Amino acid sequence: MKRRLLAASLSMLVLSACGSGGEVPQASQYETAQAENRSLVLTVEASGVIEPVRTVEIKSKASGEILELGADTGDTVQRGALLVRIDPRTPRNRFDQAVAQRKAAQAKFVNARGQLERGEKLLGNAWINQADYDQLVLNVATAESEVVAAKVAVENARIALDDTEVRAPSDGTILSKRVERGQVISSPTMDVGGGTLLMTMAELGEVRVRARVDETDIGKLEPGMEAGISVASYPGKRFSGTIEKIEPQAIVEQNVTLFPVLISLPNEERLLRPGMNVEADFDVARREDVLTVPVTALRTERDIDTTAAIIGVDAASIRASVAPAGAPAGPGSVGTASENAAGLGGAFWVVVDRSGTMTPVPIVTGMTDLDRVEVTQGLAAGDVVLVLPSSSLIETQERLQNFMRSRGGIPGITQRPQEQQATPQPGGTPPRGR
Repeated sequence: MKRRLLAASLSMLVLSACGSGGEVPQASQYETAQAENRSLVLTVEASGVIEPVRTVEIKSKASGEILELGADTGDTVQRGALLVRIDPRTPRNRFDQAVAQRKAAQAKFVNARGQLERGEKLLGNAWINQADYDQLVLNVATAESEVVAAKVAVENARIALDDTEVRAPSDGTILSKRVERGQVISSPTMDVGGGTLLMTMAELGEVRVRARVDETDIGKLEPGMEAGISVASYPGKRFSGTIEKIEPQAIVEQNVTLFPVLISLPNEERLLRPGMNVEADFDVARREDVLTVPVTALRTERDIDTTAAIIGVDAASIRASVAPAGAPAGPGSVGTASENAAGLGGAFWVVVDRSGTMTPVPIVTGMTDLDRVEVTQGLAAGDVVLVLPSSSLIETQERLQNFMRSRGGIPGITQRPQEQQATPQPGGTPPRGR
């Protein structure tokens, strides 16, 4: 589709140039526009996707059969709510065994300490030697270490038993569920994964938009700027967010460099869901009730010769009137007027129609919405300006004309030389076309 539009545009340019015999069209063939007060809003647009601010993976460190599921995909749960219950029999048996071993270790410690107390008396009466007494001290220390080890074993067994009940770590919504009731899971807790993934949940009271902004517009954005969000699911509703962060690493999609921009978005109504495609727009700048003209009416220094030929005025006189001594050079000295006007200000000039007299007038511009540009000096409301082609357009026309002439003209439009056209002979048959 774009190729057909481009071909049609090029054909119109060539036809307009060829229809004038290769001469530049007159100014009367171009549109005029009026300088008038308007509101200007410079907007940057981007597309993106809704994603959760924080996503939590619910994992199980326990192994066994899943006996109960307390939540399903899409459910909203409160902190501490039971999500999954795993068969607790084996962990409970290990806990009971650890408790019994702790009791035995405590009894052993009490017995060793009593023997040490009696050994102190026997050592004082010389009934035992020092070596026997040292052995009693060692027995007490060993029994005490066994008590500590038993307590740790009981605590670990209690943790393993508690792990058979998996509960929500915070308020949130279940995004996905990976297991079903009756399924047997194995959860080696010493590996990198740290357990079996059961569910994924996120708090959707606030979501985030990951928008992709073109590199040509990224310099206009900054954290804290407001953003308007529209979603295809709710065409009549607008959501408002704030730029949270602009990521430093660019991504390239189809040879276009884009930067991810993260937008914080309240979601109290829970209307926005992860994965939704959105359109984001950012009001970069705004001017209320300012004098404006079309951006295409702006002229730069490289347009002087072209404009002089169009309006029939000497180029030297235009140059003297629009670039007086000491005037600051506008950004339009390099590139096209539209590109330079996007720089939010500069020195340009326009052609004003004053009672039929085409007068070049220097102006100073402010911000632009890329359609119209603010004029801060040089014009008044009601002035009529000419919308003329830029020098780049004329150069394109000339290149197309030269190209077509080198190829013998435009097929179906340019006539062949008269001497090459065959004429029918009297009484004969017309020659066949090639």
